[in-house]
Amino acid sequence: MKGFIYIFSVIVLLLNSLSAKSQDFNVLLGRPTDTSITVSVQFKNNVSFYIKYGLNQGVYKDSTIVYNNLANRPDEIDLGGLIPNSRYYYIIKYKNIGSNNYLQSTEYKFHTQRAKGSSFRFTLESDEHLYDKKGIKSLYEICLANQAKDNPDFMLSLGDIFGDDHNPFDITSQELDDLHSAYRPLLGQICHSVPFYVCLGNHEGENDYY
Repeated sequence: MKGFIYIFSVIVLLLNSLSAKSQDFNVLLGRPTDTSITVSVQFKNNVSFYIKYGLNQGVYKDSTIVYNNLANRPDEIDLGGLIPNSRYYYIIKYKNIGSNNYLQSTEYKFHTQRAKGSSFRFTLESDEHLYDKKGIKSLYEICLANQAKDNPDFMLSLGDIFGDDHNPFDITSQELDDLHSAYRPLLGQICHSVPFYVCLGNHEGENDYY
């Protein structure tokens, strides 16, 4: 019985460790072209980090410089000089300020713009509305998982994702930041490997009512 309790305790500790590590940061890809892409990274702590990338799984011939990131402040890193119509794989190496040991993300991927005339795949979502009773986080996570299964070259949101006009006369900059930041961990579940585009909807003030 004691052996079982010990093994169970170890498993719980391992799961907690993996969960904590998975929440260290989130990554969103954006602005993909034939020769470049932008990697937006947001960490929970102050860290140093760099990105390694290449054309083969597990082999990363290129690397960025080392960046210093402030907690909860996203950095946008442009990867340039990429080969058109190519699958890239990348990892993020990061360490807390003052630490000597780098941790490593799982391997992510993206595809540069395909050749003109060739087929490609993208997904659409709209009216996420997680800021009010119309949106359900658990269902949205299923939606994201289904999009990831389609293995798209990119995804688009058609708007009403942030809902920052629901309190138009009194809303503060911090409340706006909170509405926007709430989506990063969710989008980060797939947008580390699926570049993301977002349009403004009428509930992002696009209607200019105010």
